[in-house]
Amino acid sequence: MGRFTGVEARGRFLDAYDRAMEHWPSPREERDIETRFGSTRVHVHGEGDGIPLVLLPGQNATPAVWASSVAAFAEGRPVLAVDRVGEPGYSSQTAPIRTADDTAAWLEEVLTGLGADRAHLVGHSYGGWVALNHAVRAPGRVASLTLADPVGALAPLRPGFVLGAVAALLSGSERFQRRWFTRLVGDPGESPEAAEAQTRVVLEAMRGYRGRLIPPRRIGDEELRSVTAPVLLLMGGDSRATDARRAEARARRLLPDARTEIVRGAGHAIPVRVLNSRVPAFVSAVEARSGRSTQRR
Repeated sequence: MGRFTGVEARGRFLDAYDRAMEHWPSPREERDIETRFGSTRVHVHGEGDGIPLVLLPGQNATPAVWASSVAAFAEGRPVLAVDRVGEPGYSSQTAPIRTADDTAAWLEEVLTGLGADRAHLVGHSYGGWVALNHAVRAPGRVASLTLADPVGALAPLRPGFVLGAVAALLSGSERFQRRWFTRLVGDPGESPEAAEAQTRVVLEAMRGYRGRLIPPRRIGDEELRSVTAPVLLLMGGDSRATDARRAEARARRLLPDARTEIVRGAGHAIPVRVLNSRVPAFVSAVEARSGRSTQRR
């Protein structure tokens, strides 16, 4: 299971996390959902009759990474941002997550605890893999999927990304780690203060947390064909994490209902302006189409 290297490391990380969460809009509610894998912290903003939007961040990112998008996503619906067990944060892991089935079981228990019978899943990086894995294993729960530069699920990780991540972790040099991370994500297009706060979160995670996440495995062709939910795939055109064109081609070929876009000039982080325009429009279109289908029946 994931763990902090010590009490001081946990304190440094949570201080950085709390500072980054100050960039979230108000009001913000915190809920702790009990699962068989441990307690999961969920941050909630917004209200309305729309189907909830569930945000799944990348590795070490925490829900703070969504700070500049939450308000845009919360128009007419609650936004629920999940602090994944096995990662640094306020969730506490009590049992290991060893398989893709375990990952889906954990998220199912979280969504059940939140009372979210249906949810729009929005995942970035590793969170994109978690979202797509869930649509394969619990299709009845998923109203739509937005995948922002997902890793592993559609195309392999780039060897340079893996080597760079290992080198950064082992270096012990904050300067090296900062340079690696900022080159990886590119320009997210948010305020310098929010971007620096998020960078600080990731640096403290690399410095003081030892994660034990299962690798984001390739999702098979037949599994992708089985996904019934509408999918919005946003890939960074200059992503150092995965091959955007290879991922897009596979999504178009195998996912029954997919909209895809390669965002020119974007790195691993899809720019805020793109997320804040594409995601609400996509989710609204999905719900409008679903409403028309219900009326026809």
